[in-house]
Amino acid sequence: MKKSARIAGLVFVALSVAETILLAFGVEAAHVIIKPFLIPSLAAAALLSLLPEHKGKLVWWLAAGLAFHTAGDILLLLDGYGFIYFALGLGSFLVGHVFYLLVFCSGMGKVRSWKEVVALAAPLLIAPFAANAFGAGTAMTVVLSVYAYALLAYCAVGIIWALRGQKYAWMVIIGGLVFILSDALIAINAFAGLDFPLRHAAVMSTYLLAEWLLVSTMTKKQVHC
Repeated sequence: MKKSARIAGLVFVALSVAETILLAFGVEAAHVIIKPFLIPSLAAAALLSLLPEHKGKLVWWLAAGLAFHTAGDILLLLDGYGFIYFALGLGSFLVGHVFYLLVFCSGMGKVRSWKEVVALAAPLLIAPFAANAFGAGTAMTVVLSVYAYALLAYCAVGIIWALRGQKYAWMVIIGGLVFILSDALIAINAFAGLDFPLRHAAVMSTYLLAEWLLVSTMTKKQVHC
C-alpha cells in the first residue's frame, strides 16, 4: 500500500476510535466536529491506494458512494433541526449504497444457479417485514423497505461471491450485516423511541466497521480486477 494511503487509513482509524470513545463518555460536541471527517479520511485512503494506476467507472462509482455517505453523515448531524434532515440523510445514504452495489455487482453477469436466485430473492421478502417492525407509518415503511433491501443486497451479493468462490465474500456479507445492525440501532430510537446506554457509541462503531469492510473490499476488487 502507498504511504499516502496508509497515512489516510491511520487517520480514519484514529478518528474512528476517538469518535467512539468520546460518544461513550457523552461528549457530543466532539462528535459534531469529528463525524464530517470520518468518511472523507476513509475515501482518501481508498482512492489514494487506487489512483492513478486504477481508473474507470468502478473507481468513480466508489468515489460517488463515499461522497453521498459523507453528505448523509452531515445531514444526520442536523436532524435535530427537523425531520427533513433525517429524510435527506437517509436518501443520501441510499444513493451511496446504490453506487456501492454497482461496484460489487460489476462483472457478475447472469444468475448461474437456483441458489443465486434464492440469495437475490430473499431480501425482497425480508425487507418489508424488517421495515414494518419499527412502526414508522405507511409512507416511511415503504422508504425503509427500499433502504433495507439495499443493505440486505450486500449480503445477497456476498453469498453469490461465496458460491462462485470469489475472494473477500465474507467481508461483503459481514459488512452488510453490521450495517444492518448499525441502522437498526438508529431506527429503534427514531421510530420506536427506544434508547439504551452507549447506543450512540454502538451505532457509530458498527457503522464505521461496516464502512471499512465494504470500502476495503471494493478497493481490493479494483486492484485484483
